[in-house]
Amino acid sequence: MDERQKTIKSKIEAVVTASESDKIVYKSEWLGYLPFGVYHWVEHQGEDFSSEFPTGWTPEDLASLEQTGFLEKLEAYENPEDEFDLHIRYRVCVERE
Repeated sequence: MDERQKTIKSKIEAVVTASESDKIVYKSEWLGYLPFGVYHWVEHQGEDFSSEFPTGWTPEDLASLEQTGFLEKLEAYENPEDEFDLHIRYRVCVERE
């Protein structure tokens, strides 16, 4: 796990432990033509909190956190007509007090 992924893990852990829900959702969508492109974000209880992630984060960072066991993929949806319309729901595996 690199420093960026450690920072992302820390941000996710903070949001989840401060709430009742251990679920997050990764979303992406195509915003249109250039200069707009694919936009992606992570939500917790419907609120985007990924603006707190380090610049340059990618879905591969979440996949790496899944490989470590921190995230558990619950379901994924990809629009068959739009490869950029993607939703992945994760359970965050954290200790609760």
